[in-house]
Amino acid sequence: MTTEERKIGSNGYQIPLGSGLRKIERNEGEKFDVAGARFTWKVKGEDTGYAFSIYEQELELGEGVPLHCHAYGEVFYVLSGYIDFLRVTGAGEEWITCAGGETIIIPTNALHAFYNRTDRPARLLSISTQLHQAFFDAVEETDRANPFASIPGKQAMARIGELARRFDMHFFEFSPPAHRRSDNNSMQPKRAATHNL
Repeated sequence: MTTEERKIGSNGYQIPLGSGLRKIERNEGEKFDVAGARFTWKVKGEDTGYAFSIYEQELELGEGVPLHCHAYGEVFYVLSGYIDFLRVTGAGEEWITCAGGETIIIPTNALHAFYNRTDRPARLLSISTQLHQAFFDAVEETDRANPFASIPGKQAMARIGELARRFDMHFFEFSPPAHRRSDNNSMQPKRAATHNL
């Protein structure tokens, strides 16, 4: 089959040939390291016709993202280790532990947080809309103009919160959860106890 034949589908529609498939190697991607958030963009909006973006994040002990919500969905796929996700509903709060190979779905406007509460590194993929990426792009641009590292943590988080609101994202007061051991016995329960608000 020639290139010309591949451009015309069986229904007669002409399909423009772009650059084709692109492989992203294990250690490839655009690095993001601002205000304590460190991850690697594997896929950006411009790669997908602005349909979605994907980043890979490694979390060391105690690292994570505080309580927040946004006006678009997000999916996390845990690559390795254990990551605890906080679900907040009218019935209370619940920590849900996800291990490598498991997925958690965050619906639109769902309050959530996530942390590595173990003594071993954990890795995840985040898949979301291009609006999520646009927020991080704005954070990076702001950091270049006036680095977050040059101001106290609470003030930096306030600036990030202001930026977040431009992208329909909201952060809330939150104390990070306590560390827990990562031996097999402590990882068995999928759900922690529910606490009423």
